[in-house]
Amino acid sequence: MVVGITIGSGIFRTPGLVARQLGRPWLTFIAWLLGGALAFLGALCFAELATRHPKAGGKYVYAREAFGPRAGFVVGWCEGFALYPAAIAALGVVTGEFIGRLFGWSPGASKWVGVGAVVVVVGINLIGVSSGRWVQNISTSAKVLALSAIIVIAFVAGTGAGWHGTEPGAPSGIALFGALAVAFQSVIWSYYGYADAAKIAEEVVDPGKTLPRVFLVGIAIATLLYLLINAAFLHVLPFDQIASSVLVAGDVAAAIFGPHGDLVITLLALLVVLASLNGNIFVTPRVIFGLAREGLGPRVLADVNAGGTPSEAMLSVGLVAVALAASGTFPQLLSLAIALVLILDSVTIAALFPLRRREPGAPFRVPLYPVLPALFILVYLALLVGTAMAQPWLVVIAVTVLAAAWGLSWLVVTRPGPPAPSPPIRNPGSR
Repeated sequence: MVVGITIGSGIFRTPGLVARQLGRPWLTFIAWLLGGALAFLGALCFAELATRHPKAGGKYVYAREAFGPRAGFVVGWCEGFALYPAAIAALGVVTGEFIGRLFGWSPGASKWVGVGAVVVVVGINLIGVSSGRWVQNISTSAKVLALSAIIVIAFVAGTGAGWHGTEPGAPSGIALFGALAVAFQSVIWSYYGYADAAKIAEEVVDPGKTLPRVFLVGIAIATLLYLLINAAFLHVLPFDQIASSVLVAGDVAAAIFGPHGDLVITLLALLVVLASLNGNIFVTPRVIFGLAREGLGPRVLADVNAGGTPSEAMLSVGLVAVALAASGTFPQLLSLAIALVLILDSVTIAALFPLRRREPGAPFRVPLYPVLPALFILVYLALLVGTAMAQPWLVVIAVTVLAAAWGLSWLVVTRPGPPAPSPPIRNPGSR
């Protein structure tokens, strides 16, 4: 699940964006390296949080336990009905783009194909846990094998053309800080799936031992693949071609094998994005389910169908994602999702400090505490400042969403609600 969600649209759709924003091949590769280090640091923090409170919902559970039900409400509802629906919508839009690339359709037609893809994947997951897991396991295995093959072929066939040169107008001075912050939106997006294991912690066998492996091994595999495949891109294509590309892997394959290579990679990219889309749709309703079960949302959203799926929560998330996919572009949706990530994850990781103070012991503990959690938060806050400098409207929208959720919490959260009588989500029995 972690590898399947993490290795999604990002590694196919965003390398060109990162290269274009930074303008230098060495800086582009360093951005991907630092992104992996930051993701591993975040995975350490989430591993401790998840083993302390292995409940459906993830982040809002930690915020609630550390800062009270109102903070949990804000984190949970912003994540479940803003951050992840935006991410699901972005994945739907990319799915439409890649299908449109295969058939030569216009961007307008491709957008509606992407909307339809969201609807179809929501329908598959509504059937039950087993169908969603089956799709995830098959697609993830196939794409890891295929990406590994691309890396080997690119290093054999390439000449190192992309490691030289600088784009005209490459940012420098103070502008470089803003460019790095914007580029890191794409990098963080590409690495971000590791945190989603927290949402299904309640369904994991032996969470105290399993969850740290899930987080850390999952992000280690994704980081290694990302660094190798970015190096492979730079080994084959000139840097200016990478910076102008929408699907770098397809252009690499076309350079090596001709048009048929582009066709194969576009099909692979479609498979990769569909796996990530399925994974996000699988885990996101668990946030809404957990909130509703604890009285922080309408009780109907805690309903679980015969297949073990939180059906009403999934339908609600699907409807919001469809609306966003129909109205936004990929860069817009990605930027909104990551602006919310920078804020919500800073709050979530900050929950470690009061939780550790109250109960020092845990099945897994972050090493070098409190330095590593504090470093993670400081990096995210610096990226938020850089985003505000480069895209002030984006931060305004994110803060408005948070303020609206905070205002709504005063109408909903009067006291911790009693547990709802709904059953837990059935354990799918997968690792």
